Amino acid sequence: MKETDEEKGRYVAGDRSSVRVIAEKMKALSEFYPEHIRKEDKVFFPAAAKYFSAQEQDKMLREFWDYDMKMIHVKYNLVVEKAEKLR
Repeated sequence: MKETDEEKGRYVAGDRSSVRVIAEKMKALSEFYPEHIRKEDKVFFPAAAKYFSAQEQDKMLREFWDYDMKMIHVKYNLVVEKAEKLR
Protein backbone atom coordinates (compact mmCIF):
# COMPACT_ATOMS: atom_id res chain seq x y z
CA MET A 1 0.00 0.00 0.00
CA LYS A 2 2.86 2.36 0.75
CA GLU A 3 4.28 1.87 -2.74
CA THR A 4 0.85 2.40 -4.28
CA ASP A 5 0.45 5.63 -2.32
CA GLU A 6 3.88 6.79 -3.49
CA GLU A 7 2.93 6.05 -7.10
CA LYS A 8 -0.29 7.99 -6.61
CA GLY A 9 1.81 10.97 -5.58
CA ARG A 10 3.84 10.62 -8.77
CA TYR A 11 0.65 10.40 -10.82
CA VAL A 12 -0.82 13.51 -9.21
CA ALA A 13 2.47 15.29 -9.93
CA GLY A 14 2.03 14.48 -13.61
CA ASP A 15 3.82 11.16 -14.11
CA ARG A 16 1.21 9.23 -16.10
CA SER A 17 3.45 6.14 -16.28
CA SER A 18 2.48 5.55 -12.65
CA VAL A 19 -0.90 4.25 -13.81
CA ARG A 20 0.74 1.00 -14.98
CA VAL A 21 2.56 0.55 -11.66
CA ILE A 22 -0.58 1.34 -9.65
CA ALA A 23 -2.55 -1.20 -11.68
CA GLU A 24 0.11 -3.85 -11.07
CA LYS A 25 0.13 -3.16 -7.32
CA MET A 26 -3.66 -3.27 -7.12
CA LYS A 27 -3.73 -6.57 -9.03
CA ALA A 28 -1.18 -8.03 -6.61
CA LEU A 29 -3.27 -6.87 -3.64
CA SER A 30 -6.45 -8.32 -5.13
CA GLU A 31 -4.68 -11.67 -5.45
CA PHE A 32 -3.16 -11.50 -1.96
CA TYR A 33 -6.17 -10.46 0.11
CA PRO A 34 -8.57 -13.41 -0.36
CA GLU A 35 -6.04 -15.86 1.09
CA HIS A 36 -5.06 -13.38 3.80
CA ILE A 37 -8.71 -12.95 4.86
CA ARG A 38 -9.27 -16.71 4.73
CA LYS A 39 -6.34 -17.26 7.11
CA GLU A 40 -7.63 -14.60 9.48
CA ASP A 41 -11.17 -15.98 9.45
CA LYS A 42 -10.33 -19.69 9.59
CA VAL A 43 -7.04 -19.82 11.51
CA PHE A 44 -5.96 -16.71 13.38
CA PHE A 45 -9.22 -15.37 14.84
CA PRO A 46 -10.61 -18.75 15.97
CA ALA A 47 -7.29 -19.55 17.68
CA ALA A 48 -7.12 -16.11 19.31
CA ALA A 49 -10.75 -16.31 20.44
CA LYS A 50 -9.89 -19.21 22.74
CA TYR A 51 -8.02 -16.76 24.97
CA PHE A 52 -11.19 -14.74 25.69
CA SER A 53 -14.35 -15.59 27.58
CA ALA A 54 -17.72 -15.44 25.81
CA GLN A 55 -18.45 -12.15 27.59
CA GLU A 56 -15.12 -10.66 26.47
CA GLN A 57 -15.75 -11.78 22.90
CA ASP A 58 -19.24 -10.25 22.92
CA LYS A 59 -17.85 -6.98 24.28
CA MET A 60 -15.12 -6.86 21.61
CA LEU A 61 -17.65 -7.54 18.85
CA ARG A 62 -19.91 -4.73 20.10
CA GLU A 63 -16.93 -2.35 20.27
CA PHE A 64 -15.78 -3.33 16.76
CA TRP A 65 -19.33 -2.83 15.45
CA ASP A 66 -19.56 0.61 17.10
CA TYR A 67 -16.17 1.60 15.71
CA ASP A 68 -17.06 0.48 12.19
CA MET A 69 -20.37 2.32 12.27
CA LYS A 70 -18.68 5.55 13.36
CA MET A 71 -15.77 5.12 10.95
CA ILE A 72 -17.98 4.94 7.86
CA HIS A 73 -19.84 8.08 8.92
CA VAL A 74 -16.61 9.95 9.56
CA LYS A 75 -15.24 8.89 6.17
CA TYR A 76 -18.25 10.02 4.19
CA ASN A 77 -18.66 13.22 6.16
CA LEU A 78 -15.10 14.08 5.10
CA VAL A 79 -15.94 13.21 1.48
CA VAL A 80 -18.94 15.55 1.59
CA GLU A 81 -16.95 18.32 3.25
CA LYS A 82 -14.23 18.05 0.61
CA ALA A 83 -16.79 18.09 -2.20
CA GLU A 84 -18.47 21.17 -0.74
CA LYS A 85 -15.14 23.01 -0.61
CA LEU A 86 -14.60 22.28 -4.30
CA ARG A 87 -17.90 23.94 -5.24
